[in-house]
Amino acid sequence: MRPTAARTQAALGLLTLLCAWLLACRQPSAEITPPEPRTAEPSGFEPGPAVIVEAPPIAPTGPILDWQLVDPSLAHLVEGERYRVDYDAEHPWSGASSPLVTIVMFYDYQCPYSQRLNGVMLELLQRYPQQLRVVWRQFPLDMHRDAKFASTVALAAHQQGQFALMHEWLFANSRSLSPASVEQQAAASGVDVQLLLSQVEGNWYTGRVEADIAFGQSFAVRSTPSFFVNGRPFRGAQSREDIDAIIREELLVAERLLSAGATPNDVWARILAASASERTDDRHNTPTPTPTPAPAKRFATKLSGLPERGASKPKVQILMCGDFDCPFCQRSTATLEQLLKDHPGDLAVYFRHHPLAFHTNARAAHRASVAAENQGQFWPLFDALYANQRQRSEAEIEDMAKQLGLDMKRFRRDIADPKTDKRIDEQAQFCEQDLDAKGTPTFFINGWVLTGAQPIAAFEQLIQQELTP
Repeated sequence: MRPTAARTQAALGLLTLLCAWLLACRQPSAEITPPEPRTAEPSGFEPGPAVIVEAPPIAPTGPILDWQLVDPSLAHLVEGERYRVDYDAEHPWSGASSPLVTIVMFYDYQCPYSQRLNGVMLELLQRYPQQLRVVWRQFPLDMHRDAKFASTVALAAHQQGQFALMHEWLFANSRSLSPASVEQQAAASGVDVQLLLSQVEGNWYTGRVEADIAFGQSFAVRSTPSFFVNGRPFRGAQSREDIDAIIREELLVAERLLSAGATPNDVWARILAASASERTDDRHNTPTPTPTPAPAKRFATKLSGLPERGASKPKVQILMCGDFDCPFCQRSTATLEQLLKDHPGDLAVYFRHHPLAFHTNARAAHRASVAAENQGQFWPLFDALYANQRQRSEAEIEDMAKQLGLDMKRFRRDIADPKTDKRIDEQAQFCEQDLDAKGTPTFFINGWVLTGAQPIAAFEQLIQQELTP
């Protein structure tokens, strides 16, 4: 590549990065006049893209950072090995204003694996601009001579709102770091060189770097890069595909919390509240599911007139309050199918409509299922709707109905009938008010409640309890 073209490409890359990052800024506590203090966590939570520019001096409140500010009532919805690896408003971060997935990354500017993972994180931030936030915690290793110097430079640039540019430059020039090269880069980037160098030479941020190191070590961070995805521990420069799969898993956890009444701004705090406060060993990524609490109340489910399948005279009746666009409901359908196979003469499954307001396309699916029920085809369409959750247009739903051989004139007429919406609303109201179902799916096994996409063992525990004389 020609030198001029290379310089042009590098400049365009840095400009693109600056436009893709949204960062908080740290305030100094020295005699130099600081910027005006922020009254809330910088977030840029305005209409439009969530990842766009450096944070404004004063911005609306972002996610709750203190897990102690939320109640633990939804902790049972957060499963797996997780640790309370948090951050404060002074840590540099990039990404969504109200994230559903937060990655806290410990890294070293002279570690080539950290640099590789940094590139992966930038790609993922572009893929999930409204859902993902990456937080940067310093973890310079003693074996890398200039790594701690680089960390203090990054934090000093962060104080001036220039972390993104300096962060990338430090990775790109990790083999030739020096005060002179930093001074040259800072001047070219519009950073106050005198302020930055005085803070670095005065060890303003050394304590901050040491605190990040100590914090990481307290959670068994021993090498770089190490990172925690909603508290789940990982290490090494993992591939984009692997981390993308982890993010998708965590988006399902977030949706489960939202379905149960959480808000986007308290998802992070609720996950922390359900996470371990210390890590005494260096276990890897073996999930340790949260034990299912024993149900405390048997509800009167009133199953007469509901769609049912299974045994004609069941000893165990499972009611599902479900939403056709809920991914956890979809996941649970395989569990229900297996239970019906395992208990062919003893078990039946019933369904109540419980579409959640934020699933804006769910109502169309529920109307269609009522129309199919009127023709005795509820369960075949139930299976089709869950198997094709992305197909919610009128044409796509009608195509499902045609494949079942439904009378299409009657099908369309029943969908438009006000009685259809009334039936859906009445069932949803019963789930919420009479059965105290706060999210989906909520199951009732002979009236005993079981919340969320639980493993089959959780169902079997209650089933065996009911089958035991």
